[in-house]
Amino acid sequence: MQKSRPKAVSSVYSVLNLISLYHDSVLHRAASSLPAPLRPPSSSHTRYTRHFVTNSQPYNILAHTLSVVQSLELLIEMAVTKRGGGRDKAEKTVIAIEAIKAALRLGLMGATKGRTGVQPPVAEREMDPALLAMNQERLAKMQRAATKLHHGTEATAAPPPHSAADVLLRQSHGETSLQIGMAKVETEREDEPEFWTGPRTGYVRPTLASLRRNGDATPLGDATVTLTASYMAKDVGKEYLMSRVLTVEDVRRPEDLVSKAKGIKKLAEIIYILRPLIYVIAMRRYGRRHTLPYLLSLALEYLAYSLRCSSTSRLATNKASGPMLPVKTETELEKQETSKRARQFWWYLVRGPVWEGWTKPRLEAIAGKFQDKPLIGFVSTLLQDYVPLIDEYYYYTA
Repeated sequence: MQKSRPKAVSSVYSVLNLISLYHDSVLHRAASSLPAPLRPPSSSHTRYTRHFVTNSQPYNILAHTLSVVQSLELLIEMAVTKRGGGRDKAEKTVIAIEAIKAALRLGLMGATKGRTGVQPPVAEREMDPALLAMNQERLAKMQRAATKLHHGTEATAAPPPHSAADVLLRQSHGETSLQIGMAKVETEREDEPEFWTGPRTGYVRPTLASLRRNGDATPLGDATVTLTASYMAKDVGKEYLMSRVLTVEDVRRPEDLVSKAKGIKKLAEIIYILRPLIYVIAMRRYGRRHTLPYLLSLALEYLAYSLRCSSTSRLATNKASGPMLPVKTETELEKQETSKRARQFWWYLVRGPVWEGWTKPRLEAIAGKFQDKPLIGFVSTLLQDYVPLIDEYYYYTA
């Protein structure tokens, strides 16, 4: 019973991760149905991943497949080990999983036209379901209030005029010039492009009209705006206006939030993708506790990180020839990904010879120290449970 407990915990964890992936997609669809002012703001990571999931079928398939594999990898390793496969079969399984993950990440790199990867490859949950339900209820109340205010006073909206004959015909039926003009303006707004491309530089900029359309632009005199304004306090209004302030990241196209990797940066990304596969192959060849696989993995990860940082520093020294020309520096999303990769170096404290010779003895000493202490004895229990798991399973520290 004691031996099956880690497998049961891992099974629950994997199932919850899979359910969370589906639940996040449901929440995203519900949030997308809200109007822009009520829609929760999206981070750069969400905008980037949602763009490719929505517009690229290969990315959608590869990203969700990678997420499923990452959710099940520890459970698969445990199942193979417990079913009599032994350590040898478990090592072969780990190599196969890492080969699949490397192929998927290289496929994602191709699906994004050479852009570096982000983790996780699909959008994370950023909204509170309770807040989403509250906004939906608020929208329903505003719509009911607008219906009551406009009931009996507005006719069904007619399509915009397309010729002078349409204008004369509508005027003969009693429509005013203002109504006809508003219909024409709304049609023109819908036809306006979202991005403008410089004819000489080729650089893409969002149009002001698209920013207004995607922001809080609402026709004057709209009943819902009037209703909302009557109940809005001054501090709420200030908070709302501040939430509408656009930053540099907000006006970038989603695909521009991660730049295309070229030269050294592309080499760094390929090394980063292949590093786990090379590590597990070396561990199978020389043993899990051997120094060579550990140093090889650490050297490859440091090389990939250094090349990524050096390529970014070199791009940052480029000077633009005008205020409208871009300076190629890291975006916020790329900085976040670089920080994540820097934090991954801490995992080397629980791997290979460093784990056996330095980290593990200290954790066992801490467990023995707190073993008989009241209230804080759970620390000893926790360490005693997890130390053997780190010894036995690769994916506890991968």
